[in-house]
Amino acid sequence: MKKDGVGGAKTQKAGEAFENLTLSNLVHSFEENGYKVQSTRPGGLSPRGITFKNSQENVVEMFFKAALHKDFFEPRGVKSSDYFSARLEPDTAIYSHTAKTLTIIEKKQQTGAGSVAEKLQTCDYKMLYYSTLCKPLKIKVHLFWQLGPYFLENQNGLRSVFEYMESKGSQYFFHEIPFDEFVL
Repeated sequence: MKKDGVGGAKTQKAGEAFENLTLSNLVHSFEENGYKVQSTRPGGLSPRGITFKNSQENVVEMFFKAALHKDFFEPRGVKSSDYFSARLEPDTAIYSHTAKTLTIIEKKQQTGAGSVAEKLQTCDYKMLYYSTLCKPLKIKVHLFWQLGPYFLENQNGLRSVFEYMESKGSQYFFHEIPFDEFVL
């Protein structure tokens, strides 16, 4: 980070715009693939989550940030503090009732060289964290990373990081996650 926090503020601004755009595209992708919004869970300025259903009655729930714990884990009797000293909050989490699968989506975008790229290397801890919380519920976990243009443009320089991520069971995508990658 640059002196006086300038680098961090720029990264946060770029990240917020990327998160909002990718969320809008993700919701649209579900709708294009036969899922209709059944409800949203209000949460102040933005929703805490969205519930979708398709014509086969498959229900998919989308959770944002802290809502994964408040609306998914805690009502099922799972408290992160029973397992970990700090709580992680994903950008987006998608739970498929049919497939009993929780897909965690971490979104990363930056405009120049910096520490955001280093966060990709936390993939094994994130997988351990969510797998541990899902184990008592007998739910499978998938970890997706949705990466912005910087990562696509610099993928050769990040090759070893991407190989490491794949070796730890994480998948990464540039810009959009193809709908058929979701286990629903």
